[in-house]
Amino acid sequence: MLEDYYLSRLLSGHLDPRLVSNLEFLILLFLMMLVMNALELSGMLSSVGRRIVNRAGTERRLALLLCFLVFLASAFLTNDVVLLGIVPLTIVVGVVSRVDVRTLGIFEGIAANAGSLLTPFGNPQNIFISVHYDVPVGDFLLGMLPLWLISLALLLLLVAARFGERRLHPVRMKHSHRWMAALGILALLFIFLPFGRLLPIIVIAPVVLGLLLSTGKMPRILRMFDWRLFGLFVVIAFVTYFALTLYALELSGPALLFSSAGLSQVVSNVPATFVLSGAADWRLLAIGVNIGGSGTLISSIATLIAYRYVKRYDARTRALDFMKWGALFFSAQLLATVPVLLWTGIL
Repeated sequence: MLEDYYLSRLLSGHLDPRLVSNLEFLILLFLMMLVMNALELSGMLSSVGRRIVNRAGTERRLALLLCFLVFLASAFLTNDVVLLGIVPLTIVVGVVSRVDVRTLGIFEGIAANAGSLLTPFGNPQNIFISVHYDVPVGDFLLGMLPLWLISLALLLLLVAARFGERRLHPVRMKHSHRWMAALGILALLFIFLPFGRLLPIIVIAPVVLGLLLSTGKMPRILRMFDWRLFGLFVVIAFVTYFALTLYALELSGPALLFSSAGLSQVVSNVPATFVLSGAADWRLLAIGVNIGGSGTLISSIATLIAYRYVKRYDARTRALDFMKWGALFFSAQLLATVPVLLWTGIL
């Protein structure tokens, strides 16, 4: 019965299925951003952030904890969704602990890109590759595991080197509006249901909006909404759709690896994946576009999310700040991965 209410079924014959998929993604992002605003208003993020600060004890442990959390969660919940939840929390943590939120946000963007590369559902490009090449989940995990482990080691080294052992002073706990927080968490659970295809989006959206309306704070939630960031998502979604209509280049070997990583710096890694989807080797393509997720500001949506939130918190944040650390991680990933690919005969 419910299958008849999926957008892909309702709009079949009217819109390209790939465009429908992009529309569903945009609706989910819109709802997710509204819910995170509600949770911020409820005081729940502040409460959780203060608890994390008190448990971490030092600046370095706090940074390692948050970055590892983003890295691990991104493999299973998709990197964009994880950042929409964690970066606002990080800003709260920065306020109460006086940690360098700008640098921590940069590393969380890197962690989201790096962590999400492991699974076929960790990010949009992996979803496309796994479907386009019909890659079994087990094969995908094994193919990406070496790069995932290399990325984790590099991330932890960079974070540990950048953040010191400054002691964090214990902060007082604050009460949150539990009823509003509970409604926000319930709405969050409903948003995640489409990822398991449990309920169609036209059922999810009214339920989530109804829960948010019942908080009595909907006008404030909408005033907090970042329309610029959402507008950027809309542009990227349609650029991605039109990239599918381009001729799919058939590259292989080193040309595929370096072209996919390099093209991602210019057009973002999702459109780059579509443009190069004529390649026979799914693994080299996946490795290239995932390495390419770090580097420039537009190399991935995750980087843009992290930048936008941190910029809103600290107006002094520059694109160059993100690109400096992103380029360093991109170069380190590439230099560490190429010898492994040569040794295993993949390249």
